[in-house]
This record gives sequence, structure tokens and C-alpha cells, in this order.
Amino acid sequence: MNTRYINFKKKRELGDIITDTFAFLRQNGKALLSIVLKTSGIFFILLLLASAYYTHVYTIAFNPVNISSGEVFKSPGSFIIAVLALFTTLLIFYGVLSGTVLHYIKAYIDNKGVVEKEAVVKGVKKDFGTIIGLGVLCGLIVFFGTMLCFIPGIYLYVPMSLAFSILVFRSSSISDAISESFQLIKNEWWITFATLFIIGLLIWLISLVFSLPAVIYSYSNLLTSASEQTMTNTNKVDWIFIALNTISSSAQYLLYIITTISTAFIYFNLNERKHNTGTLEEIDSLSGNHKIN
Repeated sequence: MNTRYINFKKKRELGDIITDTFAFLRQNGKALLSIVLKTSGIFFILLLLASAYYTHVYTIAFNPVNISSGEVFKSPGSFIIAVLALFTTLLIFYGVLSGTVLHYIKAYIDNKGVVEKEAVVKGVKKDFGTIIGLGVLCGLIVFFGTMLCFIPGIYLYVPMSLAFSILVFRSSSISDAISESFQLIKNEWWITFATLFIIGLLIWLISLVFSLPAVIYSYSNLLTSASEQTMTNTNKVDWIFIALNTISSSAQYLLYIITTISTAFIYFNLNERKHNTGTLEEIDSLSGNHKIN
């Protein structure tokens, strides 16, 4: 047993969830990242290629010359392909990433801090299609909720963010995971939203550090062009900006690991408040030990 074992199955306040999220990441970050790269490496590379292509198409489409001449969507086909490629690879990568992190946590809990990589990989392969399907459905639910009105989209995001934990930890179906997520946040929506918001804010602040090189490079080019009263060539590929932006994006994609860990803590916190599962298991364990003695 890991002497630094972090018990997921207990009630936590908002600050405890944030603290334990980063404590778990510090203890397991290296091992977790190695498994993530093993299960999601190919999808991560495809996502980076799609991100680089999207950056290239976007910078050409929204170049100042094209904007001033009204030719923003001179090649709409390329832009649509870039968006679809980015969306598809992002969806698959986030699905596999979420599945890997949650199965890692599941193995961590089952073995009291000792994680077998083979068990995690096996679990991810088993739930691959289900997790992707859940990701698509949750994405559509939040999307249409946002399109109808912005506030319903925010409301729906909270239970949908917990559906993946329910699917993995309870071995639920897609429909059960979604329906149970609404039951789980009943009377707990605001505190769950606040926790997700603060975690998201922290991740955004961290991501700013990685995006600074691309932002500085972009503004320096803009200032240079303005001082020289010239516009850059609309068809020129700016490989430096694409590389810097892709590096920034790669860091932001991997930071989703933190979000997934935090949603696992949120799930177990809410589950404990609703069902006292962890407390009952601890009582049963102590009772069993007492009988043996």
C-alpha cells in the first residue's frame, strides 16, 4: 500500500478538492503521463497536426489584407476541413485522455495507491467506444443548450462534466451516466459549478504562460508591419508562429488532465454526500477486521 495514499471516497470542501487535485498530480504525474502517452500518443500527434493546419488556414483567412479586401473566406472548403479535423481529433483525444486518467484513478483506488499500467490500458480499450460516444452526446447537449440560450448551456455543462466519472467508476451505460449525473448535482449545482470554475480559472492562468511566446511573436510582427506601414504576404506560411502556437496548444490539451482529476474528486465528494459509500465501506472493512481478530 502507498503510504501517501489519497482517499478519494470522502467528503471535501472546495479548497480540499483543489489542494488534493494538485497533490495527486504531484504524486502520480510522471506515471500518469507515461500511460496517457501510451494510450493517447497517436491521437495526440494527430491533434497537433490538425491544430497546426487549423492555425495555418486561420491565419491566412483572417490576415489583415484579406479582412480589408473582404476575402476572409476565400477558401471556405479549407477552413471547414480544418475545423472538422480539429474538432474530430480533439474529441477523440479528450475522450481517450479522460478514460485513461479515470481508469488510472480507479486502479489507484482499487489497489490503495498501487497502479498496474496493464489494467489501465485494458480498461481504456474496453470503454473506448463508450467514452467517445458519451463525449459526442455530452458535447451536443451542451452545444444545443448554449445555442438555445447561453445560461442553459452553462447549467448543462456541470452534470455533463461528471458523466465520464460515473461511466468509469460505476461501469454505467451512456444513458445511465447522463441521467445519474443530474441526480448527483441535485441541490449541489452551485458548489459544483464554483469548483469547476475555479479549476478552469487556474488552468487558464497556467496556459497563459505557455501561450506567451506565440502572443509576443504575433504582436511583434504586427508592430513591425505597422511601423513599416506594410502588410504581410497573405499566402506566406509563417512556420514560426505555427510552431509556437502548436506548442502552446499541446500544453493546453495536456492540462485537461488536471480538469479530469478534479472532476473525479468532485464526483466522489458528491457521491459521498448523497450515499456515504466511502463511509460504509470503511465501516464494513473495520467490522471485517474485528471479526477476524
